[in-house]
Amino acid sequence: MTRTHRLLTIVMGAPLATLPACSTSPTPASSAMREVFPGVRVDAASRTVEFDGTVPVDTHNPRFPRVYLEVVVTTPDTRPHEALVVTNAKAAHVHAALLLAGYTPGTPGSWVQEGNEIRPVAPTGEALNVWLVTRDASGRELSQRAESWIGVGNDNAPLPGNGWVFAGSRLRAARVAGEPDQYLADNEGTIVGLTTFTTESIAWTTVFSPDSRVQEPEWIARPDRVPKVDTPVTVRLTPVTPAASTSTPNTSR
Repeated sequence: MTRTHRLLTIVMGAPLATLPACSTSPTPASSAMREVFPGVRVDAASRTVEFDGTVPVDTHNPRFPRVYLEVVVTTPDTRPHEALVVTNAKAAHVHAALLLAGYTPGTPGSWVQEGNEIRPVAPTGEALNVWLVTRDASGRELSQRAESWIGVGNDNAPLPGNGWVFAGSRLRAARVAGEPDQYLADNEGTIVGLTTFTTESIAWTTVFSPDSRVQEPEWIARPDRVPKVDTPVTVRLTPVTPAASTSTPNTSR
């Protein structure tokens, strides 16, 4: 059984043959979005996946305005204090939705020992865009790239790297016979990563250690971009194509 078959069997509790087929017709995302898992929606035609969450951190508190980040999207009881969005959607469901939309997973970033040195290994997988979508007081949608909410250092420099990839996290074999394998991003809350925990479903292309003894924390939530705490946010995943920039309206970098 392939990794994809194993993951889908874990998520769906059913053979791959029972899954709905993916369409490739050019239908706008807004007209074909459907819920395929609790809180996770797919428009297979435009290869769009989205799910909802909220802002878990307060970047507007004058006493503690600096919020260091380790992940972009996480789950409750994992890393919400160092994330831009917290969601109740399961990482494995997001992974399966991306498969239904036709994306190809790779592997998360990691490190390998070479003699006395440790060499970073960049994540692999199909490139995609991560949009964070909010609404203004009139209900108008505002879509911004996730990286635009993040600054590097005191001057809010852009993130080093070449965007996001569908890394696909990792599966850990069940320790008890008859139990399903574990999808590690579910356990660790690494749906959309930033630093490299080696378990990201969606990973930033630059490998960065979460250990402050190795690399000092430097990725910061931008107060001028991040809305107030508890603001509803839709996380929208789209393909990296020229059409992707026009299929998500009202965008801002």
